[in-house]
Amino acid sequence: MADRGLIFACFGCCCGHTNNGAARIVRPALRRAFDAAGLQGRMRFAFSECLGPCSEANVVFVYLDGRPLWFKRINTPDLFGALLAYAGAAVEAPDAPLPEQLAARSFSWTGGGLGPEP
Repeated sequence: MADRGLIFACFGCCCGHTNNGAARIVRPALRRAFDAAGLQGRMRFAFSECLGPCSEANVVFVYLDGRPLWFKRINTPDLFGALLAYAGAAVEAPDAPLPEQLAARSFSWTGGGLGPEP
């Protein structure tokens, strides 16, 4: 099966850096979590420079089957794991509902400014 989507974890000016108020996210730990989720060949995972909505650090952007999904304050390994589990489920069933813990962190954003109000 070809890649169906992309996951970008922001690692720019605010995300992943405790000096800006975000939770510390360690790149190797996120990479290991992605590898353990078994999404290789179905989704790609990359770290990105600033994705834009800095007020919502740590930001993760998922692009799945042409659908943009933004997630704010993904500040724990458990939240990132839930995001990976959802991505895996959504690859198999595109209409898979967002789990409550992710729905509360989902937001719409088209660029510009600081992002949504906290």
